[in-house]
Amino acid sequence: MAVKKLKNYEMMVALKPLLPDDLRKQLHKQFVDGVKESGGDVLDVDVWGKRYLAYDIKGHNEAYYIVYSFTEYPENIIEIKRQFELKPEVLRFMVVQMDDTSKIGKGIKKKELEI
Repeated sequence: MAVKKLKNYEMMVALKPLLPDDLRKQLHKQFVDGVKESGGDVLDVDVWGKRYLAYDIKGHNEAYYIVYSFTEYPENIIEIKRQFELKPEVLRFMVVQMDDTSKIGKGIKKKELEI
């Protein structure tokens, strides 16, 4: 039997720019709780805040960006993607597997997101 192994991932989420803070915090909490329940761990959260988009996405020219670094079992990534595709508050998101984890937490910190 193969041993399940956690892998490192990074996910960038672009949310609708005018979401209320409580809704943004709720989305954040759902993601963090979901990762922890499945045996993973959120290593770092980098809140970029509002940024202009290069082109309109779903009628928006701005988005609120959050970057997550986390560990998760590879088979759970499909469910994470499915959940984010169903959320109307999410304009775009992207999950990539990270090989070099030494840069986690070294990004430019704009502000912390409080739960």
